[in-house]
Amino acid sequence: MRRAGAAWLLVLGLASPAAAQSMDTYGMGSRSVALAGAVTADVEDPSANYYNPAGIVRDGQLRILAGWFGAHHELTLDDEDSNVDPVHGLVVGLNVPGNIGDFRFAFGLGVHLNDQRVSRTRTLPRTRPRWELYDNRPHRAYLSTHVAIEPVPWLRFGGGIGFLSYSEVDLRIRGTIDVGAPERGSALEHDVLGNLVTIRFPQVGVQVQPTDWLDFGAVYRGEYALSSDLHAQVGSPDFAGDDAAGLTVGSIYVPAYLELLSASTGAYVPHQLSFGASVRPIPELRIGVELTWLMWSLYRSAIGRTDIDFRIVVPPELGDRIRVPPLTNTQPVPARFSDRVVPRIGVEWRPHASPEVAVDLRGGYFYENSPAPEQADAYNLVDADRHAWSLGAGIELRALRPLLPGSLRFDLHLQYSLLPARAMTKRSPIDPTGDYVAQGHIFAGGLVTEVRFE
Repeated sequence: MRRAGAAWLLVLGLASPAAAQSMDTYGMGSRSVALAGAVTADVEDPSANYYNPAGIVRDGQLRILAGWFGAHHELTLDDEDSNVDPVHGLVVGLNVPGNIGDFRFAFGLGVHLNDQRVSRTRTLPRTRPRWELYDNRPHRAYLSTHVAIEPVPWLRFGGGIGFLSYSEVDLRIRGTIDVGAPERGSALEHDVLGNLVTIRFPQVGVQVQPTDWLDFGAVYRGEYALSSDLHAQVGSPDFAGDDAAGLTVGSIYVPAYLELLSASTGAYVPHQLSFGASVRPIPELRIGVELTWLMWSLYRSAIGRTDIDFRIVVPPELGDRIRVPPLTNTQPVPARFSDRVVPRIGVEWRPHASPEVAVDLRGGYFYENSPAPEQADAYNLVDADRHAWSLGAGIELRALRPLLPGSLRFDLHLQYSLLPARAMTKRSPIDPTGDYVAQGHIFAGGLVTEVRFE
């Protein structure tokens, strides 16, 4: 009966941890990532489609970027690997300039596409610890489109929308399970209908350049939440018809019915406000600083609502052998996250520049104070502080005419993130999970190629 019951109740554990696109965790484009994302004030390559859409009109050139990035996680609970999947995929960006007289404008496109999947939802029991901001967070496709204008040479505005999708799944199962021989004697059929529903969220930014050596920038990214809705039905409510389901115990047929409605937040990103500045004390040196306010206090917990209707018509002769398990409906559990401010700094040095070639070296650092409280109660939305260091380099080939009326760039970056040990101490001495220590490392890197047409 335990094996048969497991088959019937498999769908009961479905609930989606929170997630978002990879750029919120690992950044976009090698130059910007190597500078720790402190680029809001002066970004101008196609990564501006994520960092600040005002930057796509900055240099007035057609720019095409394509590359690859990857991230490997070593996240542990009590020194046991949490099996957080690696992430790798393609990055594509495009800036297309235009002008009407002296009025300049530009269109931009940013794309991130995982090379493993379009979207993933990983199912975990509610009480099992999960790395809330890393487990499912990067496993999403991302698309954004923007437009920017430059009304005067020192001022730029940009805005647009980002696109993501969430899933709606309808699962239906019918047939019989042979309790005595579930593998050989069962006859089950199922239908699965899945839909990807697109949502949109705004991104707007501004860049101010009062002098050639000083820049300021600000950007707002809108909140979005991706629902994860599941409707699972085993059998028919009247125990009859083509969709009927049940158990067989020898020659005895036991009608059964299960309906599960599950609604949770499959992905959430808070409102974000970034303010940055960039200074060039000498032409070869650029220093950028930035603060990002993340409104995590509005976080919508991944632990959502479930409604269950489970019925078995137990015949009298099996009354002492079949017990209907106690199943209860659940309600959303607040995450109680807190707002955070993330500081960033990035330094870029150009040791060599000539009409033929230019070389850039970069480094950066940012610190994310975890918004998650200590998981002292029954649920385990695990997170820890994050220190991230990045390095990068780039080379620009400039003398490519007549083959290319512009330049060709190659940029790479490496990033290391340290998540210091964080102890989770439970209030209840009989908590099924118990106390544990969360900590880990994240290794990321990437390479991009950019073509710029003058």
